[in-house]
Amino acid sequence: MAAVQDRTAPLAPAMSGSRWPIRCAHTFSAAEMMRLREGVFPREEQDRWALGLEADVLRCWRIDSNVCIYETRLISGEDGGALASVVDVLDDEALYQRASTDEGELERFEGVLSFLRRREVETTAAGPVSLSNEA
Repeated sequence: MAAVQDRTAPLAPAMSGSRWPIRCAHTFSAAEMMRLREGVFPREEQDRWALGLEADVLRCWRIDSNVCIYETRLISGEDGGALASVVDVLDDEALYQRASTDEGELERFEGVLSFLRRREVETTAAGPVSLSNEA
């Protein structure tokens, strides 16, 4: 039997160093929030990102360096979803080369979030998992 991960322990270190805040308006569904609370980790070798929610802070970090690149505080909605209004981007050239524009960096952030949304589609397409051998 696999060990259960302690969900009270941090999934990744908080962002350290200089931050570059960018205004955004990213929304997350209740299902996405549930996945973020569980943590989203790479399944394939080419996957480079992990995402996790600790309290109301979403962190996105590179698996190869274990460095938090994106961090944002989420505002919970009544429907179980959430909103990110500002995303902080690591501003340390030795660890991460930011895009030349805020719009370009938001596109990168959206690309990282697509990892979460791709997982949602995979889960939905797979349907419910049965633990029984019965037909």
